[in-house]
Amino acid sequence: MPEDGPSRSAAKTAIILVGTCFFLNALSRGAGETFTTFLLALTEEFQANRADVAAIYSLQMLLAGCTAPLAGYCFDRFGPLRLYIAGLAMLVLGLVLASFAGQLWQLYLFIGIGVGASAASLGNAPHSALLARWFEGAQLSRAMSVVYAALGIGSLMLVPLAQFVIETWGWRIAYLTLAGIALLALPVLLLQHWPTVQAGRIRLPQSGPDALPGATVGDDWTLGKALRTTAFWGLASVFFFTSAGMFSVMVQAVAYLVELGYAPLQAASIYGLVGVLTPAGIVGFAWLDGRIGRHASAALSYAFSLAGLAALWALEGWRSPALLWAFVLLVGLSFGARGPMVGATAARIFQGRRFGMIFGTIMVGSGLGVSSGTLIGAKLHDMTGGYTAVFLFAAFCIINGALPFWTYRSLRRYGP
Repeated sequence: MPEDGPSRSAAKTAIILVGTCFFLNALSRGAGETFTTFLLALTEEFQANRADVAAIYSLQMLLAGCTAPLAGYCFDRFGPLRLYIAGLAMLVLGLVLASFAGQLWQLYLFIGIGVGASAASLGNAPHSALLARWFEGAQLSRAMSVVYAALGIGSLMLVPLAQFVIETWGWRIAYLTLAGIALLALPVLLLQHWPTVQAGRIRLPQSGPDALPGATVGDDWTLGKALRTTAFWGLASVFFFTSAGMFSVMVQAVAYLVELGYAPLQAASIYGLVGVLTPAGIVGFAWLDGRIGRHASAALSYAFSLAGLAALWALEGWRSPALLWAFVLLVGLSFGARGPMVGATAARIFQGRRFGMIFGTIMVGSGLGVSSGTLIGAKLHDMTGGYTAVFLFAAFCIINGALPFWTYRSLRRYGP
């Protein structure tokens, strides 16, 4: 049929788009997650306490979240190519300059601010806005789950690599290595036909049953209108508390395992195994989302996270391979699983020409959560000399992250 050609071409473009977003996400998030392997090296290099060094990662994630609305605005205003190129430039420059740092404050600037701001430009806010132009309904949820799964792949590829380079040649060469890998994204970006990609194939909604009470047409959503809805704040709180709980522990996971007696490269590889399972978990929970419903799949994901962190905590008293594997499996399968749920729900409610900025602002909750969770977790470790308070804080936050799916009336009605 005559329409088969354009249809196949659009499908091919959509698949390439998902792959591009996946690659950029794996690169930016993977480079950011390598900080867990730099933590001990930087602490020794600059003779600093754990909280001061962990604050670099806290600042990085704070910037990643707080600049997400700006990234969303730039996406809506200037298009994806310029935004992605700017983000890639910040990432490479930040990593290169970090390798020459002579004082700890310089890493706050190069890694905390430089890499943090690049993560917003190369991250889920612009990706979600772009995918919403090509997919809808269950397809959108699945496409988002694939892109969000890049967090695990990025960690799997880059965290053990960074640890190996740190042990072999030092942390400065490790940052230069990451910068070189980041440059691989440039030809990927330049080979895309961006006018077609940016145009999309889904007409923005003009009206529909998904509009919240008081909403007009989908295309009329503005940030101001979104801020006046409980759905916006419910989704932001899911991001905030879930991120705070998970990252208060995960940023210190490699150091924690090393202190328990595991070799540094072994500890980094264990952390990498969590990343191996994360993509499967994200896609798997997206599949469950369409089978058993958003609330049931969310509840299961939070149960996995709590049980996995409990197993990691229990290792302190009992060095059991079963506990270690329980941590890897349960946290690996649930880490990041809530992101596509929030993104797909937000797309159903707020889809329109300004969705990039709206979703970017929702993602501020994630950045604030990771930042505060990282900092509080490190301070609790320094204050108590152990990890019990860190794990208790994580459990409190994770439970609060789950609650909006059931306590916010505006979110209970939205499934896949």
